[in-house]
Amino acid sequence: MTPAWVEIDADALVHNARVLRRATPPEARLGLMVKADGYGHGLVPAARAAVEGGADLLMVATLDEGLRLRAAGIDAPALVVYPVPPDGVGDALDANLQLSVAGLDSTRRLLEALRVRQPLAPRAVLELHVEVDTGMGRGGVAPADLATVLELIDAAPATRLVGVWSHLADGQNAAVTTPQVERYEAALASMAAAGRPTPLRHLIATEPLFAETAPAYDMVRIGIGYYGELGLGYEPTPRMAPLAAELRPAMAIHARPVRLERVEVGTPVGYGQEWRAERPSLIATLPIGYADGWSRRSWPGAEALVRGRRVPLVGRVSMDSICVDVTDVDGVSVTDTFTLLGADGDERIRASDLARLLGTIPNEVYCSFVGPRLGRVVRGAAEASGGVAIPAKAG
Repeated sequence: MTPAWVEIDADALVHNARVLRRATPPEARLGLMVKADGYGHGLVPAARAAVEGGADLLMVATLDEGLRLRAAGIDAPALVVYPVPPDGVGDALDANLQLSVAGLDSTRRLLEALRVRQPLAPRAVLELHVEVDTGMGRGGVAPADLATVLELIDAAPATRLVGVWSHLADGQNAAVTTPQVERYEAALASMAAAGRPTPLRHLIATEPLFAETAPAYDMVRIGIGYYGELGLGYEPTPRMAPLAAELRPAMAIHARPVRLERVEVGTPVGYGQEWRAERPSLIATLPIGYADGWSRRSWPGAEALVRGRRVPLVGRVSMDSICVDVTDVDGVSVTDTFTLLGADGDERIRASDLARLLGTIPNEVYCSFVGPRLGRVVRGAAEASGGVAIPAKAG
C-alpha cells in the first residue's frame, strides 16, 4: 500500500484525443506525443488511450520509449522525434519504428549503420522524417544541407522518406511563427523544384493549433493539449475556444495524512522554523515531498484540497513530507484523502495553477511532480495492470 499516489483518468485522455481529432482539419492526421513517460501520465496508458481516441501516429523522444511501446504490444505507427544513436538503428528497424534525422553528420552515421545492419533484415524498410531547422535552433537539418541529406537518403538501401517537419519556437506568437512558416515553405519549395514528391508535412503543436497561427499541413503534433492543458499566457481564437474548453486534465495527485496534530500559537512547523502558528491550529502531515517530485518552491503559495475545501501548505517542503493547515475544515481525520493536483468537489487545482506559482509551464509540472516513489493508479479505458493498492478508508 502507498499513502501517496498518482491517479490517471484514461477516459479523460481518450476524450481529449477525440476532441483534438475534431480540432484538427479533417484532411490532416493527428499525432500525439507520449514521450517523457506520457508527460508523467505513463507511457503505455497514454499510448493506449491515444490509439483508442483516434491518433494516427504516436510520438516519443527516445528509442527506448519506442521499444517500450512495442514490448507492451502497441503496434500503432510510432515516430522517434529525436535522433537515435547509430547503434540503435537495428532495434528501430526490427521494431518498425519511424526515425527522424536532424543533421548532416548524424544522418551520414545513421545511414552507414543501416547499410551494415540491413542485410540481416533484407525486406525491412526504415521510414524517415527529416527535421528542418527553421528557427528553433536546437536541432534539425540546416536548410542549406537539406538537398544533401535527401540525396543521402535516396542513395541508402531500404529507406523511405515519409515526412518533413519543423518545430515552432513560439507557437502562440504570430510575429515569431510567420518567418518560420516562410522558411519551412521555402524548404518544401526546394524539394518540389527538384522534382521530389512532397512527403507528410507537419509543423504545429498545441498552441498554434488553438491560436491558429500556422497551417496544420498534413498532420498536427499535440503534446500538452492531449493531457488537458494549454500553454500559459494566451487565449485560443474564438473559433477554437469551445473545443479548447472541452479538454479535461487526466492526472490527480493524492495523499492520506500520516499525522494530524493540534499546535499552539507560536509553534513552528518545518525546517528553518519559517512558519509559526498564529492561532491554535490543526496540522496534517502528508507523506509526499521533494523526493517524490513535489517542488520545494511550492511553499509559500501552494494549496491542497480536502473535503471540497482549499487548505494552505505551511512550512518548507521536506524530502518526504509536506504540512497542511486544516484548522478551518471540520471533521478532518487521517482517513481523509487530500488532493494536491486534481479536483475535489467544486474545487480544482490544475497543473497551470502550479505552473504560475512556480514560474514554469504545465509541461514541467506534469513531468517533474510525479516521482518514481509515488504509487500509480490508472482508471478507465486504458487501465494498466500492475497498479498499486490504495489504502482503504477506516470504517
